[in-house]
Amino acid sequence: MVFPSTSADLKGNPRLIARRRATILALIGALELIEIDAIVLDRAARPLPTELGTLDAIHLASALLWRDSVGIDPVMATRIGAIGLAAQAHGPKVLGT
Repeated sequence: MVFPSTSADLKGNPRLIARRRATILALIGALELIEIDAIVLDRAARPLPTELGTLDAIHLASALLWRDSVGIDPVMATRIGAIGLAAQAHGPKVLGT
């Protein structure tokens, strides 16, 4: 699906607006929130194959713990090469690097 590039493209097109809203609500409904607790912080503090900042390490640790709990490899989307390499070293597919 190709989306209009500006809000002006949406004016006068209530069906397109409704479809976009439904898509956004479906995506939001599919999200799972992971609490940043001691388990996540402990996993983030472990050595990784690349040096990561604190928030990137927490992001990766959360994804890996989620994977361990549900048994499905997440797909990581990032523009940061270091987190992409660290994620690939642990198995998840990485998009964007």
